[in-house]
Amino acid sequence: MEAIILAGGLGTRLRSVCPNLPKPLAPVHNKPFLSYLMSYWKSQGVTHFILSVGYLHEKVINTYGKAFEDIPIDYAIEKIPLGTGGALLHALHHLHNPKNPFLVLNGDTLFQIPLKEFALNGDCMLALYQAEKNTRYDGIILSDKGQILKLGDPTSSLINGGCYLFQKNLFTDFKGESLSLEKELLPILIHQGRCFGKAFEKPFIDIGIPKDYQRFIALCSTKSH
Repeated sequence: MEAIILAGGLGTRLRSVCPNLPKPLAPVHNKPFLSYLMSYWKSQGVTHFILSVGYLHEKVINTYGKAFEDIPIDYAIEKIPLGTGGALLHALHHLHNPKNPFLVLNGDTLFQIPLKEFALNGDCMLALYQAEKNTRYDGIILSDKGQILKLGDPTSSLINGGCYLFQKNLFTDFKGESLSLEKELLPILIHQGRCFGKAFEKPFIDIGIPKDYQRFIALCSTKSH
């Protein structure tokens, strides 16, 4: 299994606490958040990471070099901001086995789902999280068969966990440089009936804002004692 990690965002909301680092390198007990992310997915069997990087990408490359704990890393570097969708398309040529399904992970979220339970259904699978209350995420509507009918419903507390399983041929017809995965690519695939979702009762961490970043630091402190 290969994993593309979208780690090129500007991280403007987190800049007040991490002013000189790209968001995935935000320190958690002297270790970058991205290390927690890759360590978990290594434990699930990922054998190749592709880091899609842009903002302050030199710091990511200097931190990890060519491998993370013996798992090889390739870098897809954005010369201009491409958005999450454009960054994904730009990273596809780094896949070693393009005929196999691959993971796409947000570089600022950690959703510890078991990979063996996250099988591809159709061309696209989303790992979903049932939040107690949805205040800032894209709510999702599912059919009884698990097909995603709508993304971006504010009344739904079933949210996108930032973890995807895709087939490469899904993106053959997409062109353009700057695209949003959530707002442009996924709505088209959903309209085509090609996206499915599965909910998991696992911890979901998003460090995109200072409050949740501090919550993850506190959670790690608790686990270490």
